[in-house]
Amino acid sequence: MQLYPLKLVTVVGETVIMDDIAKEGQQLGASGYTLSEVVGQGSRSARNVIVGASKTMKCEFVVPMDLAEKILKHVSYTYFEHYACIAWLSDVQVVRGEAYVAK
Repeated sequence: MQLYPLKLVTVVGETVIMDDIAKEGQQLGASGYTLSEVVGQGSRSARNVIVGASKTMKCEFVVPMDLAEKILKHVSYTYFEHYACIAWLSDVQVVRGEAYVAK
């Protein structure tokens, strides 16, 4: 089994922007994304701890480093000033890593 070193870009933010972030990540070159509803607590208070429609989502991309930087730069410049969101980068080791590099 071969593992491929890639990056996991995670963006957590308001639901209203997450479909756009997912699509824009693909336009920048990501081969795909994962969207999920999330709840949590942070420095600005609890988010979505009441059962009901989610107001916060998480979008994840598994990509090479150069593309990870492009996505993070785009998200930070486009969304951080006007929306509640956070983004981070993690190292991952992926089986079938060639599937995560857009052709």
